[in-house]
Amino acid sequence: MRRAMTSAEVGDDVYGEDPTVRRLEEHVAALLGKESALFVPSGTLANQLALALHGARGEEILVGEDAHVLLYESGAAAGSSGLQLTPIPGGGTFDVADLEPRIRPHAFYYARQAAVALENTHNQSGGRVFPQAKVVAVAKRAREAGLGLHLDGARLWNASTATGLEPAELAAPFDTVSVCFSKGLGAPVGSAVCFPAARRDDALRLRRRAGGAMRQAGIL
Repeated sequence: MRRAMTSAEVGDDVYGEDPTVRRLEEHVAALLGKESALFVPSGTLANQLALALHGARGEEILVGEDAHVLLYESGAAAGSSGLQLTPIPGGGTFDVADLEPRIRPHAFYYARQAAVALENTHNQSGGRVFPQAKVVAVAKRAREAGLGLHLDGARLWNASTATGLEPAELAAPFDTVSVCFSKGLGAPVGSAVCFPAARRDDALRLRRRAGGAMRQAGIL
């Protein structure tokens, strides 16, 4: 790994000119079956970019209780994007019955619900795998309610190993997916967030606003 870092071909990633970063982003997008991916310094930033793509200020994201985005990201969803995170009971790997009471009808006096966020594997539950049958059922109900879907897949590699399912299958129900390169893969730093290609300019702008754009990032 260190030898590869010293010989990495680099360019200015702020302008999309780092060939090593571009290859990484293309590989991650293909691996997860998504249209586009963006390299970022941390999993927290990857999650926050994804949530901001889903919701505008004052809107609500439904998240599993004890989720990383809820507990361990320094209130970034509220502080940076003005998003309200509402926990869903169920020990982190909730099912449709847990989600249902949190889905509200459209009314001007409610915060508009933008998305549901899942975490797989679920760190606070000791690395529990979110069963794919549950994921598919939750995603179906969320779609029926007009909600987007985000996967905090910081440890998706572990879920893939545990279930025998390919990362793309685990990620298939989701609009956005974050993955971490320092968890399970041993990289020194870095994460990626995947999203539809039509949102790439939005993601680039959000990354820049958060101070997450890097120059010769290919060494990472």
